[in-house]
Amino acid sequence: MSGDIQMKGYAVYTAAFVTFAVVFSAIAHGETKYNPYTRQWETVSADSVPQLNPITKRWELAPPNSVPKFNPYTRQYEMAPQNAIPRVNPYTKQWEMAPPDAKLELNTRTGAWHYLR
Repeated sequence: MSGDIQMKGYAVYTAAFVTFAVVFSAIAHGETKYNPYTRQWETVSADSVPQLNPITKRWELAPPNSVPKFNPYTRQYEMAPQNAIPRVNPYTKQWEMAPPDAKLELNTRTGAWHYLR
């Protein structure tokens, strides 16, 4: 019986640690920000700011000093860092413009996976 209590305590401890790690990872790398121009919440890198895409004439949240990059898979210009390349997101089955060193991160508020720097 004592072993059962220890196993349950271990399971609770492990679940709490994993939850903390996931939440901290999402907060440390990305966040949900409000785009006042589109009136939508977006999952972006923490340093993202509203920028006008000179080709599409739309406001996008993107890292500072982003440039319009053509995504050949979506056939759209997106504001992205200069070294961004098209990368497939296996969770959404969509192509995103992301730097080669970007990692897939889960936004725990929205449940969405995105590449973040």
